[in-house]
Order: sequence, then structure tokens, then C-alpha cells
Amino acid sequence: MKIAYFSPVSPQKTGIADYSEVELLPYLPHHLDIDIFIDTKIRPNNDDLKKKFNIYPYTDYEKMKESYDIPLYHVGNNECHDYIYRSLIKNPGITIFHDIYLHNFLWSVSIGQGSTDRYREEFKYCYGEEGLNIADRAIGTGAYPEFDYPLIKRILDHSLGVICHNDFSIQVALKEKPDASITKIHHPLTIPQEIKDLESQNARKIKENLSIEAKKPIIVSFGFISSHKRYHVLLRAFKKLLVEFPDAVLLLVGKDLMGIDNLITSLGLAGSVIKAGFVPFTDIVKFLAIADFCVNLRHPTAGETSGSVLRIMAAKKSVIVSDVGWFSEIPEDCCLKVAVDSHEEDLLLAYMQTLAANARMREAIGENALRWVEREHNPQRIAEEFYRYIKSVVDGDEIVMTRVSEALLHLGVDEQDDNLLRHVSASIRGIL
Repeated sequence: MKIAYFSPVSPQKTGIADYSEVELLPYLPHHLDIDIFIDTKIRPNNDDLKKKFNIYPYTDYEKMKESYDIPLYHVGNNECHDYIYRSLIKNPGITIFHDIYLHNFLWSVSIGQGSTDRYREEFKYCYGEEGLNIADRAIGTGAYPEFDYPLIKRILDHSLGVICHNDFSIQVALKEKPDASITKIHHPLTIPQEIKDLESQNARKIKENLSIEAKKPIIVSFGFISSHKRYHVLLRAFKKLLVEFPDAVLLLVGKDLMGIDNLITSLGLAGSVIKAGFVPFTDIVKFLAIADFCVNLRHPTAGETSGSVLRIMAAKKSVIVSDVGWFSEIPEDCCLKVAVDSHEEDLLLAYMQTLAANARMREAIGENALRWVEREHNPQRIAEEFYRYIKSVVDGDEIVMTRVSEALLHLGVDEQDDNLLRHVSASIRGIL
């Protein structure tokens, strides 16, 4: 089977480029013949990728599409995916949702480029006249509903099949299009050898370079520093932690998008918080090696499965997360979850105090986390699941079922006719 694979690639700075190049494309060729289609503005710099795959500008797909069984579209929440969106609408295929709320994507390809027309038109397509009113209010006030509307209806209407990485995203998608053909396949994770060999890192030297040799506990937070990562909650809880653990250090690893320095200074934490900024993978491994535990909060969520949290868990490090979206689906014995409510800061502090004081608990959670990641996020098994789902769509099972459902709805059969729909579904699957 031959597929056209649409995804950002490096040097594009998006986690989905890493996902494709590290987590999926090394394994899918065991099952599928793959060509990659990229944005015309991009010159890929991954030599291994260029050696193993044919890579074409997406504009070539139109004249080549007859040679493929189906296109595969990776959809995410930034402007890197505009060419993928446009290709998907023109040539339906299988969509992989990395985020299920796509307002940032829409904003970046419309208002972010000085045009309101596309922004208004997409809201109208998804939510009718009320959607148009929502868009106009957002444009007029500048208060954009980043996490209130998925804005995925047009994508769902043009997808022959949909892959989500978690139940939360599936539930959101089905609310937008109840008859959508959707399957869940976990986010794959290749555990790098550097993380497997984490204990070989020279922790003393790493701490010495950061001038934190005598500090403990060392708490690390990975990822973009932005307001929905709830750093205001983390910093306030961390300040209270210092009462019991005055030598504690909070290490923030990631690009600062919110200007967090003022908050750090106003809380009097300048001497206990270190900003490392955006760092290469080699430094991420070093920071993981010295972390006593990690904190990765977020709310609202766009429905993403966090590659950062999976790597933390693969490193056998305890992590505290917000009890939302995919994070709620992590087993209880593999992390600590903080509900986003009036007790959030107090519970976060209690968890931080507990982990800071209890090395055995940290180790037990870390061991559980690694076993879960190895079992549920194995990239070889996930590549097989991709293949089986792609084959089912190409062979017509999902397409026929969708079209039969549409025909039945047209004939007046609605979702309340459960017995009839189950009978027809069973009969068709028996034939297929």
C-alpha cells in the first residue's frame, strides 16, 4: 500500500515534525510505501529523512495522486499546517489530530496575516450565523476564544478517517460530528538511549555548572512558558514550599512566551528560580538527570498528548500534571494529578512537599510511569495499529459505513433508531 504523508519536517520548529521524524516514520515503512509532501517554503535538513524517503512539495500531489492509495494528514495548532489543511480539503484522506482545538491555527493563517475574512468564514462554516457573531465579537474586542471552539468541522467533513491520540479528543470530535469515523491510537514514543542511560550522566558536574550543587529538591518544568501552563500557580506554590525546603530550586526549561521575569521578581523568587530557555535535546537529558521530580501543568488544553510528559515518565521521573484532557487518562499510579479548582494551589503544594520528602515514593511512581510508557506507547506496535486502520479505510470498511449512515439519515433514520442501525452495521461488516 502506498500513502502520501503530509507533515511538517525539520527545520520547522514544531513537535509534530519531531513526531513524524522520530516516532512514526522510522517504523511505518515496515508496513507501507511512503512519500512525504511538505510546504513549498521548506527545505528539509534531516539527512536521514532525505535518504530514506522521496520528499515532494505538496503542490506536486495533484498530478501524482493517482499513484497513492490514500493521503495521511497531520493536523496541528499552528501555521505550519496550513498547506496540509488546504490539501486535505481538496483531497480527503485520513486526518491525525495532534490538537483538537485549532483556534491558534486559524488565527495564525487569517488575522495573524492581516485578514479577517478566513477567520469569519471558518467560524461560520463550523457554527453558522452564531459562529459569525462569535468571530465578529472576537475581532472587535481582541478577546479571542482560544480554547472554546474546536473549529474542526470542515476537517471532519473532508476526512475519510480520523486518528486521535486520546479519548478526550475523540469526545470533542464526536460532539462536532457524531457520525465521524474515528479511532484512538496512542502517541508513539521512542525512548532515546540517552534517557535509558540517564544514570550515566554526571549529575554533580551538571549541578556545578548551574551553581546548584548543594540545592535540593530540584524541580524541573519543561515546555513553552505561557499563561495556560499555569506558572502563576506553580510559582506561588513553590514559594510556600521554600518555607519547608529553603534550598529548593525550580528550573524552567523552555522558551518564555509570557514574560515570566516580573512574576518571579514580584514573588521574591529570583534566587530560587532558574530559567534555562529553549535548549537542545542534550541539555534536556542533563536537566532530567538532575531533576528530583517535575511539574507540568496546563489548563485549558487543546487536547494534545504531551511528548514532554511522556519523556519525563520514560526517564522514571515523578511528574505532577493538571487533571485535564489527556493528562486525566494517565493511570493514577504513574503520576500525581492536580484538579483545576479552588484547591489547585494547596494540592500542588501538598504534592510537592510529599515528593520532596519521599524518595521511595518518587522512585515507585517513576518505575510505574516507565512501564506504562513502554507498554502503551511502543512505536512498533503503534505503527502496526496505524497500518491496520489505514488499510481498513482504504479497503472501504469505514468509507462504506459512513456513506450508508449518511444514506440512512437521508431516509429519515436518525440516531435514536439504535436497533436498526446496529442491525445494518452488523450486516455490512459481515459482507465486508
